[in-house]
Amino acid sequence: MHVLARHRQSLFVAAAALLLVLILVSAGSALPAFGIALAIMFLLDPPITYLHRRGVPRWLGVLVMYVLIGLLVWAIASFVIRPLSDQFAGFLEKLPALWAAVAAWQAAMEHWWAHLPLPPDVIKAVQDLLQSGQQTLVDLIESAIGPLLRIAARAFAFIIGLIVIPVFLFYVLKDRDRFSPALAALLPASWREDSRAVLAILGSVAGRWIQGQLLLGLAVGTATYIGLQVLALIGFSAFSDFALLLALLAGILEWLPIIGPVLAAIPLVLVGASISPAAALAALGLSVVIQQLENQLLVPKVMGDAVDLHPAVLIFALVVAAALAGVWGAILAAPLTAAGRDLYRYTFQRLEGQSPAQALKVALSGVLNSPVITEPESTSAGAAPA
Repeated sequence: MHVLARHRQSLFVAAAALLLVLILVSAGSALPAFGIALAIMFLLDPPITYLHRRGVPRWLGVLVMYVLIGLLVWAIASFVIRPLSDQFAGFLEKLPALWAAVAAWQAAMEHWWAHLPLPPDVIKAVQDLLQSGQQTLVDLIESAIGPLLRIAARAFAFIIGLIVIPVFLFYVLKDRDRFSPALAALLPASWREDSRAVLAILGSVAGRWIQGQLLLGLAVGTATYIGLQVLALIGFSAFSDFALLLALLAGILEWLPIIGPVLAAIPLVLVGASISPAAALAALGLSVVIQQLENQLLVPKVMGDAVDLHPAVLIFALVVAAALAGVWGAILAAPLTAAGRDLYRYTFQRLEGQSPAQALKVALSGVLNSPVITEPESTSAGAAPA
């Protein structure tokens, strides 16, 4: 009883946190909208903080950013949405032709394969392997589309969340500096420094990852659009009819690591197959070139600075997260793994005796800063110790 009385405040905070988690899980249909809001917050906070440091009140900085966003939305609505909707409608109309082209390709490949001088067992083994690969691809696409359909089915709560995002963001951005002290005041005194450090770690990883993903998506989408226009100029004119739609899809799927580029290449190849075999090969080549350039030039710099994860670790985390949480697990595998690594570093340093500030520095930098234990100097024989 004495132990319970001594830790009653900590137990109360833990129980309240558990209750909050249960409430959030129950209100899951509205959370994606606030996830979008938090992502926008990480993007808008740096320029607002920059203006604030130069004497601009935070509320005025938020309004300035809102005006700039409004102008950007107006520009997109004026110059992008109409051609994008036209391309989407045209793509839907052309889907039967696309699938017919794919079926013709498949029939030609099966005919060619059936007449190869190979043992029947080899032919059957390869056919089984191809069928398994096709089923895996179908399952992958369904796992990516399923969460989107579930969100659409619960669209009311999601739309309500989107409506309140501007108001929610205004207060979050305006009073961001007050949140950390306010949260600390709700915790036991012995938890406060550690809680600030944990929030700093999570905020740092999330902010860098979101900014990096947006940069990569923008780069891949722009490169895809330019590449499709080049293909249109060299004789495959049909690519220009869907260049904006395919580029937008490639940029969005870039958020899905490893398998996103594969999914983005599928509609490119389908459109090419509806033109000619050479166009399909050109579309596949374009996708491969863009991804290789991105992996060799952009990813090491952008995502290396963002999450600093080895590709082998990222692939392992992706597989595990996708098995546990589906497509959302795959999307969030990189930041969750990076945050877990940094929290491990922080906790390890704290257990070693470092202060919260020192442990936080090690967690964010990755450079060990263990205290150096020095042995007392030995005194020579006959000398008096100092």
